[in-house]
Amino acid sequence: MKFYKELSNVYDDIFPQNEETLKFLCKNLKNNSSVLDLACGTGTYSIALALKGHRVDAIDLEEEMIEIAKKKGGLYANFVAGDMTEIKYEFKDKKYDLAYCIGNSIVHLKNKEKIQSFIKDVYDVLSDKGIFIVQIVNYDRIINYDVKSLPTIENKFKKVKFIRNYNYKNEERNIEFQTELIIDKNGENESFKNSVDLIPLQKEELKLMFEKAGFLDIEIYGSFLEEEYNEESFSTIIKGTKKHI
Repeated sequence: MKFYKELSNVYDDIFPQNEETLKFLCKNLKNNSSVLDLACGTGTYSIALALKGHRVDAIDLEEEMIEIAKKKGGLYANFVAGDMTEIKYEFKDKKYDLAYCIGNSIVHLKNKEKIQSFIKDVYDVLSDKGIFIVQIVNYDRIINYDVKSLPTIENKFKKVKFIRNYNYKNEERNIEFQTELIIDKNGENESFKNSVDLIPLQKEELKLMFEKAGFLDIEIYGSFLEEEYNEESFSTIIKGTKKHI
């Protein structure tokens, strides 16, 4: 799709590496850990973790993203273009100390049943005491305050703007995520639009899904700074540990 090809080319300009995110991930790793990056985009965090000595597999649905990830760091991490809901087949012979799915990616799955199944599949590919981290937009805030848009992201130096709007679709409050990517090309703005359905998972729903999958010691934060979660938080970050009882 034209939109994702254009997005992949400017993805790192819109979503640069966040040091607090990287610190949070590293805090949950021991030396030479095995890591699985789910919906890895252009591989920013996969590469950063690999350069710190970890063994990293990473998967993303968009081939354009994976192509760029391989160019950036294919020597350091293993990048796969594929469906993250198929990890039980794609990585069936491996076990991971840490898996993470950040960037509001998990809510792009088709329905809550798919999300629950995916979380269980991640549980199954983790080693004992393995950790799964998910970060999404705080949909409690979005729903309760009837938020219609997210802040526009603009990189003035790179002349890129990313506009994000929400359209509520039905009684269940499923969301149509409408985006517009504006790129200055040779002095003229070009616009690329896209829309995708999202499942607005609220905090307690996501926590219950982790519990149903078997995760223990569940922690919830409002940011990668480990700030306490509340209704005003912009993110919902959940961390669960696989433990045999």
